[in-house]
Amino acid sequence: MQTEQRFRELLDRYIAGTCTSQEKAIMEEWFEKGGDMKKADLQLSAEDEALLLNNIHRLQDKTTVPDSLPVHRSKLLRPLSSWRAAAVWMGVLITAGAGIWKAATIQYAATPAQTAAVFKEIATGKGEIKQVVLPDSSVVLLNAGSTLHYHSDFARYREVQLSGEALFTVTHDDKHPFTVQTADSLATLVLGTQFNISSYAQGEDIQISVVSGKVQVSKPGSAPDILTRAQAIHYNKASRDYTIQRAVSVESLTSWAKGEWDYENVRFNDLVVLLQNQYGVTLHTRRNPHQLQTNVNVNFNKEQSAREIVEVFCSLTGCRFRIITPAEIEIY
Repeated sequence: MQTEQRFRELLDRYIAGTCTSQEKAIMEEWFEKGGDMKKADLQLSAEDEALLLNNIHRLQDKTTVPDSLPVHRSKLLRPLSSWRAAAVWMGVLITAGAGIWKAATIQYAATPAQTAAVFKEIATGKGEIKQVVLPDSSVVLLNAGSTLHYHSDFARYREVQLSGEALFTVTHDDKHPFTVQTADSLATLVLGTQFNISSYAQGEDIQISVVSGKVQVSKPGSAPDILTRAQAIHYNKASRDYTIQRAVSVESLTSWAKGEWDYENVRFNDLVVLLQNQYGVTLHTRRNPHQLQTNVNVNFNKEQSAREIVEVFCSLTGCRFRIITPAEIEIY
């Protein structure tokens, strides 16, 4: 297959550091696009793309890399996620010989059952908080409306993917770093013990806060930042920029675990996330949502209804609301 051979040769040159600047740009764009070869201008057919991507995703779990193989380090700035690591390993195997490539090639796409055998999923419903003990004894408190994925061979791959919010208390292991992947390729490498991440799909921001110890946060194209106790990063999805807060309230960081929600200058989008995940209520507005923000700190709790929370917000912002259905509220 000419396309497959061309991709193998290009990846081989990238790993070895001998590709041209144009080829390097193509490969790094491919990494950043999440493995979308068409966006990286590799001009693959749909069949070739599906086969090669499947090889990359599955190779990490199906192939043992001999200890004698040379190690080639990627120049990417942030820690590699599992599929990126698989791509790098694939390049090493290609360099070692075509026989290994043929042995590792997967001819068919993974079935849902095969995917489930590799990755475990834990999810929470509206208003639900769940405590999860991972195989390494790390504890994750998963907030409402959240999903956590982790590798079935967690002893080797201590990487989790989070959509939603969770409080992590991580077991220390120097030989196997613990990494949390969230939206926009934001990676949190754990260097300490306890931290909170909020990364809801409906939210405008991702927030990473340290309760104790320290973590390293990195994003594509930037040097990593170290956070220690009572520090936080607010990452804006629209601008792809983040700010670091050097002194935050540790109690407020984890108030949701006690059924309370503390906000500084609560915004309309904060309510969208809160009501959707805690109450299953959709909130929308005719007004400019970015103008709906308070200038005071607000505390809500699970004893309040969705209507009561919206009433408090409207009293502070001077807006009105109406109940459209039990599961839908409009602010105007």
